This record gives sequence, structure tokens and C-alpha cells, in this order.
Amino acid sequence: MRSRKPFIIFWPQYFDAKRSRSNGRRVPKKYAIDKVTTGDILNAAKRLGYTAHHEKGYKYPRTWWDDPGRVSIDTQGKKKAKVLLEVAKEIKKKQS
Repeated sequence: MRSRKPFIIFWPQYFDAKRSRSNGRRVPKKYAIDKVTTGDILNAAKRLGYTAHHEKGYKYPRTWWDDPGRVSIDTQGKKKAKVLLEVAKEIKKKQS
């Protein structure tokens, strides 16, 4: 098992516009995205210059029946909330 020390986990549910904050969304509504995939998160993180990996077979605990996987990003010492906003803005920019 590899160490996750420099990596932080990002789930697609963090960016889902259809979810409420209490159901797992972590970005403000104006930065939330409809139908976000782990590929979108991975590509946005790489465009921002982060090292990122897609990990299949993992399930978000609140939606254990859904299996989108997760993305682990080396945030280079930045806070998770800041990186969440950067990634969300990048995905929004790419979709527009």
C-alpha cells in the first residue's frame, strides 16, 4: 500500500451541482458542475500543474452504491479548500 502523505483525495461528489452541502458538495454553487467525472478532475488538476492520479474501485462513503472512483492530487502543500476552488474554476472554464 502506497503512502498518501503528499496526496489529498478529491471525489467527483465534491463538485456535483445537484448535491447540497450536507450531501457532500464542497464548492460554492456557482462553481459546481453538472455531471462531473473523475476524468474532468484529473485533466483540470494536470492543467493546473498538479501531479494527479485516478484511482478506480473506490466508492464515496455517502453514495456507496455508485462507483466513480476518486482522484488523488499532490497539492504541493496547499490547503484542500483552495485547490478545490482552483480545480472547480478550471473545469467550469473548460466546459464553457
